[in-house]
Parts: sequence; structure tokens; C-alpha cells
Amino acid sequence: PLDRVWTPSLPDYGLWGGPLSWLDPATGARKAYYRIVGDASCYTLAHLEKQGLIAVGTSVYGGSGTKPKVSEVSLFLWDYTAEQKVWEGTLPDRPVSIWNALLTGEDGRLYGTVRGGGPDVLFVFDPASRTFTHQSELPYGRPLDLGLQQGPDGLIYGFTVTSIYTFDPESHELSEVVRVNDGIKIAGPIADQDIYFGTGPRLRAARLFD
Repeated sequence: PLDRVWTPSLPDYGLWGGPLSWLDPATGARKAYYRIVGDASCYTLAHLEKQGLIAVGTSVYGGSGTKPKVSEVSLFLWDYTAEQKVWEGTLPDRPVSIWNALLTGEDGRLYGTVRGGGPDVLFVFDPASRTFTHQSELPYGRPLDLGLQQGPDGLIYGFTVTSIYTFDPESHELSEVVRVNDGIKIAGPIADQDIYFGTGPRLRAARLFD
């Protein structure tokens, strides 16, 4: 958005309240928005281009050496032209500790995974009505940070600590497609026929597409 690089972040050592920031790579101009969610931190982003907004997932965590000052956190929508938060909410009937992955799908809906307050789930959010429309419990282990990708086949691909799975945006069906017995540490991108991931020091790939 606005030809800028946008980043969420945890704060420095001993601090709370990680900001949302941007950098203009053409001019070097930069700005950070502090304390948008108080003692919580901005953690994950997705661009809702049609609405002119950035969806920001947050985390209870502060900087290194700190203990959380908040017990639950929210998802909020940031108007990057007006430079203000225009909506904030959370999943019904459960507290969330961290919104650890966000993805804007081909259909314009927001997909994400959360942890804390109950079973780990994948959710669907409609940015037009600003409502959560679906939740699916993840049966394949803890979801990885930044662990969602849009697949070339229209499915959403997700990572947990043990598996790569698909989510069908229409039927809401979850299916495991790859089991990694020695675990997955880092979720990677889809490139051509393969989906990449890291296990310890090894870069690995699974061939999923023709």
C-alpha cells in the first residue's frame, strides 16, 4: 500500500507495545505508529486492497525479557490513508493470545490462524461486513507463524509443526496433504510446483502441483 514496506513488530528488550511501521524505499522516509493496541504488539499483516485497509493481527507478547501485561488480543483494521484504526474485534466466545498468520484470499476474504484460549483454529473473516464467518479447529498440531499461502488451485495451504494442510474456502474442508515426521520449523512460499519449508538448518520442498 502507498508504495511502502509495512512491518509489524515486537518492541525492544524490556518494552511493551510493538508498533506498526512503514518505510518508503524510494525516499527513505519512515514512520511508526506506537501503542495502537496498548501493551500488546502488532504481529501479522494482510492487505485488504479493495477496502483500502491493512488487517493487523496482534500478540500479547512484548520485547525480550518481559512478561505479557495483557491476557488477550484482537484483530484490527488500519486505514493507511487516514492513518487510523477503523475497526477492532475478536473471535466470539474465546480469548486469543496471538493472531499468528493472516492471508487475503483470491476471493477477498481474510483467512488466519490463532492460538490461545482453546484449540488452535483457522478462521474466515468477511471485510465487507466485518464479521467472522467461520472457524475450523486445526487437528494437525500448532499452526506456524506466517503459515498460510494461497495455492494456484484455489485452496488455502497452511503449515503446522507436523503437517501441510489445505483449506477449501467454499466447503470449509480441512485436509492434510503432507506429514513431516521430523517436524516443520519455518513455513515457506509456494514457487512453481513446490511448497517450501524449513526443518532446523535444512531447506526442504514438497512437490504438490503439476
